[in-house]
Amino acid sequence: TCAVGSGLRTRDITWRRKMSRASVASIGQQRHIALQQLEAIATTTHSFLGPNKRQKFIQDEDGGNVALVSSSARLLENVEMDSSVAQLLNETIQAHQKILRSGTNTLVFLTGIWSRVALDCLHRGISVLRIKNAMTKGLEVCLEACRRSAVCLEEVSGKKDLDVFERKKTEEKLPQNIRLTLKHSRHFTSNDLQAVKSADVSHVAHGVSHGCQDSMNLVLEAYKLQSGYNTSALDIQKLVTCPVSGPSEKHSRVLHGYVVLVSAEQSSVVQHLQEQTLKIALVTGDLSEKYRHVGFNRPAHITHVTDRPDVTCASREERWIEKASKTLRRLSVDVLLVSGAVSVKLKDHCIPYNILVVEGVRTDILKDFSTSTGAVLVSYITQLTERCVGRGLKIRRWREFSSHGGKNESTAISITAAGTSLVTAVITSSVRAELRSLEDRFWSCAHRLHQAFTDGKLLRGAAATELLCIQQIYKSTRTGMENPHEKVVMQLMADGWMDYISTLMLNCGTVSCKAEARTSVTRLLRLREDGEPVCVKALWAPMEAETDSETSVYDNVTVKFEAWRRALDLVLLVLQSDTEIITGVSEGENVYNEFVFL
Repeated sequence: TCAVGSGLRTRDITWRRKMSRASVASIGQQRHIALQQLEAIATTTHSFLGPNKRQKFIQDEDGGNVALVSSSARLLENVEMDSSVAQLLNETIQAHQKILRSGTNTLVFLTGIWSRVALDCLHRGISVLRIKNAMTKGLEVCLEACRRSAVCLEEVSGKKDLDVFERKKTEEKLPQNIRLTLKHSRHFTSNDLQAVKSADVSHVAHGVSHGCQDSMNLVLEAYKLQSGYNTSALDIQKLVTCPVSGPSEKHSRVLHGYVVLVSAEQSSVVQHLQEQTLKIALVTGDLSEKYRHVGFNRPAHITHVTDRPDVTCASREERWIEKASKTLRRLSVDVLLVSGAVSVKLKDHCIPYNILVVEGVRTDILKDFSTSTGAVLVSYITQLTERCVGRGLKIRRWREFSSHGGKNESTAISITAAGTSLVTAVITSSVRAELRSLEDRFWSCAHRLHQAFTDGKLLRGAAATELLCIQQIYKSTRTGMENPHEKVVMQLMADGWMDYISTLMLNCGTVSCKAEARTSVTRLLRLREDGEPVCVKALWAPMEAETDSETSVYDNVTVKFEAWRRALDLVLLVLQSDTEIITGVSEGENVYNEFVFL
């Protein structure tokens, strides 16, 4: 059972107390409760940082269900959230995960350490406004340094890797007119397909695999299949996963088309439809008698009156099923793909007529079949006409999966159409609870490779970027800041980066404790400050010797930047919101030092 920390069930304190400056100094050790909760929650996810993730079991005390998780997003998704701060953190993580599918562990970790930075600043008597300004400035210093240190895909794939410190020295010797020009937009995107074509995709993929080599190999297979259909880069919108419980992980593979599991009853329909050119219909939303599209308002105060008695005694649902079935038979539809849920009775009713109904299909998959077959998407089955039916579909039975008793449970089939570049990764595991984690790893690898193509640049991984951030923050604090509080805040942020690197080294097994990791990092920073050309790989010497790998580690520019920004935005939001709620002071009023948070 996974312990998730006491911070999840902490009562919110909604009262405030105004005190004199002398009182503030005497009670300064009391901590801001919301930031304390963020720090406590983030502590439970430290084992997820880095490539060697330690999985956790989460047990439902009421229902007895058990979930196996290996990421911060899944952990927060399966834990009961009682506090508003925990819910806010979960919403932030899920929003980031939905878009980028990577970097959530870093986001949660930084939320925790930057909450600790804010707490330490409050303990030192620094005002909230100064904390906000200094932490924002510290992050911008890091982002600017990372933008300058980013490497293009050609350098990743075609040239020998240079450490950030060494490459910076090399750039200083180059004339200004031949240096690389970087875009300083927020998302740092550059859709330069020419750069992608000249890059060694395999080398880039291995660099962003982050220890999930098996999953990245599946992504590379998917890329190769898609590239055979005139796709210049990995198309996430035309990539599908099909998790299958039973076979071991070594049976995972990538197939062309849309692979889906059908029931044993529907396998007879598949047997009949094989080796034929089929007609297809596409429906968005649920397919049931009670389903109505979003925004539909049923007319009120209307009574239906008829002078024809219902002699069939059929229910409204039964009449709808019969009408839907007649529509499909009249249009000779062989396959019906639906994005939502389908009435079980309708699916069973279609089996004797050899009509295959597949539910839960992603909308972008429906659009791809619409393009390749000419089918028109409809919201209701009653809207189907001859013009809406597509042609040119083919179905192939791939493999049957049996239970331990030997009885067939399901059949995997492949649905294809001419010209489609749809690719499905069939992910298998003998442990059902691990399927979700394997599927998450695959999607993380796919999105990291896709994001590398989109950005056109990568950041040095293996803590090289974080080391650069520490260097830049130290450099900024030595330039003579006018505000002494700003220097304190930025030094605390540098200490947070140090904690990040130490935790990463500890999880990877290169050190036995965080103190040893901090000593190694401090020694490396001191050597660099003295001008020694020390490579960041020196921190990972034991692991490098074990893996015997020459491939460097890289991180996505957009993923890393967005994780950093979201983490700091969340911490500052909690800090500022509680300040205004508890004290009633708006931003900009210079009276924060007269209040204390309990």
